[in-house]
Amino acid sequence: MRVLITGSGGVIGSHTLKKINLSSKKAEVISFKGDLANMSQTQDIINDIGSITHVIHLGAMVSVDAVKEDPAKAYSINVGGTVNLLSAINQTGQTPHIFHCSTAHVYAPNQNAISEDFITTPVSLYGRTKLMAEIAAKDICKIHGIPLCIGRVFSIHDPSQRGPYLMPSIVKRLLNEDLSLPFNLTGANSIRDFLSAEDVSNFIAKLSFAEYCGTINIGSGRPTLISDFVQGLTSQTLDIRHNGNQNCLLANVNKLNKFLEE
Repeated sequence: MRVLITGSGGVIGSHTLKKINLSSKKAEVISFKGDLANMSQTQDIINDIGSITHVIHLGAMVSVDAVKEDPAKAYSINVGGTVNLLSAINQTGQTPHIFHCSTAHVYAPNQNAISEDFITTPVSLYGRTKLMAEIAAKDICKIHGIPLCIGRVFSIHDPSQRGPYLMPSIVKRLLNEDLSLPFNLTGANSIRDFLSAEDVSNFIAKLSFAEYCGTINIGSGRPTLISDFVQGLTSQTLDIRHNGNQNCLLANVNKLNKFLEE
């Protein structure tokens, strides 16, 4: 078993790499080191790697803010990178199982738990790039007989997160603000589906090794108010004040639960 992982330096990728190394002595794990947006470089790397039985494709431009700032780069990485990777693999004549990491951002918020057959109407540019990557992956893999799993990951948290994500942003505020004052929080009354990055990586490894095919939500299925999540990051009681709109993005995880029971 030879497993290629793209994006192994990211939050989910680092946990996935560790999980596979710890759980399977038979798996040789290879981290993709290169620019997926560069087709010739991607092809050379895939040719040099040789035989591959599984691919876990996590490499992407993820930050919603960064995608907004440079949409051309986001499309070249998220869509172009996926196309280049699959094209390079197909040119070797191999048909390894592909796990393609997508996102709940391909859905619009809904008051009910969202199942995999729910209409995909992304409200963010990031979501649109990931949906286009899904469509490209499905088309390429179907034509060339490559087994494909698309995992739509909902909200994650991890102590190692950096940048404009919820957890590191709140931790920074908790360290620097006077918590005796009202704690203004955009979307405090919104509902999200939170999983730790470690839990997500466990599901990814299981889906990949089982060679699951199809689209599947990866989440907890448990609704959590953002205000409750934020309060859980500190022992000091916060006077959280809701700002902005409120919405719900919750996973229907019936498919995931059924898979785990089998």
